Amino acid sequence: MSNNRINIIDDNFFDHKSQLMYVSYSKFGQDWKSLKHFHPFTEIFLVLDGEGIFTVENKSFDIKTNDLIIVPPNVYHQELSHDSKPLEYTVLGVEDLLFQIEDPNQNFIYQNFDRDNEDILYYFHHLLMESENKELGYDTVCQKLLELLILKIIRKMNINLEAHQVILPIKREIRMICHYIDQNYSENLSLESLAQYMKMNKYYMAHEFKKYMHISPIQYLIKRRIKECQSLLKTSSLSVSEISEAVGFSSQSYFSQIFKKEIGMTPLEYRQSNTQDHNTQDIQKKFVIKQS
Repeated sequence: MSNNRINIIDDNFFDHKSQLMYVSYSKFGQDWKSLKHFHPFTEIFLVLDGEGIFTVENKSFDIKTNDLIIVPPNVYHQELSHDSKPLEYTVLGVEDLLFQIEDPNQNFIYQNFDRDNEDILYYFHHLLMESENKELGYDTVCQKLLELLILKIIRKMNINLEAHQVILPIKREIRMICHYIDQNYSENLSLESLAQYMKMNKYYMAHEFKKYMHISPIQYLIKRRIKECQSLLKTSSLSVSEISEAVGFSSQSYFSQIFKKEIGMTPLEYRQSNTQDHNTQDIQKKFVIKQS
């Protein structure tokens, strides 16, 4: 008889608490309307299928299946899909998480996992399933899965966490406008009211915003409202009229007109084509791990 005992020693390597804020799954369709945006927290993207273009600030690059992209807080980014190979990805929003980036000219982290990807897929798969099923203690399970995933990323990519969580600055005025719209999209906002809030000339404000975001403030507002409508149509039992009023559209007919123009289908058609069961089946199909 032999006995081999290995003592586990706490090395305090992972002693700060990153907080998982959300897990999301996106699939390209006629409703795909990506908007250049930023978050005050880190996002971790994993491409499940298809091909597209990812833009970080003013740098664009191709993305494909098994690509992992990490975008730090307050960094503008946008995802676009190729029509021929529709893009699907999952995203984790994580607070209090920053990785070290050695190149001062690069503000994101990229790695392809075509090889040795089973454990990366495993953690993303279970994060999605736990967040979808919401069984007892799912939030605790998701948080622990996140911590294990972060450690796997550190090992596989040979990168470290930032000891001091310093948030990168962005253009202050644009950040304030986006944040104000994001928080008040259901109110009666106009170019004049935004300019008054910012204490800026409305023409100068609109010019600077479009220069940086590539759309006008009002277009950003409309897209923000439409995004919220999509979420409510998928997850709530509110009527189209109630949703229209809740997000700040002046009338149901105008809302339906704008929604169809942006998404390519009516609100009711969108609701019928986006059921929870259908989304869950799509997620399951993308995480079939081949048995050796």
